[in-house]
Amino acid sequence: MKHITSGRIAGALIAAAFFTSPMAMASDHGDHHRGKHDIAEMCENMREGKGRFNDEKRQEKLDEHRNEIANRLKLTAEQREIWDDIHEERREKRRARMEKWQEKMEKRCERMENRTSGQ
Repeated sequence: MKHITSGRIAGALIAAAFFTSPMAMASDHGDHHRGKHDIAEMCENMREGKGRFNDEKRQEKLDEHRNEIANRLKLTAEQREIWDDIHEERREKRRARMEKWQEKMEKRCERMENRTSGQ
């Protein structure tokens, strides 16, 4: 009898999970994580250099963090030079990715502005 009851309860729980999952996906909760952003706000931030578009502020924090790590590792002068070279290469690669990303954002913002002004 216990086995049958457990099976029915498990079946009911699975059915409830299937029925509630579409409703959870249909809600507004978590739109940011599913790629829905306020494009107008992002375009404004890009023009003003705010948020994720403020690369200088982010770079300062990264440099400070890397210096703290290097100090904790007690790197020699030669090791520190290699450490700095590695991070400079990473910085250049990131800068190139950011430039491409910003070019795409500029095009996206232009298209959005053209659509809204054309209506």
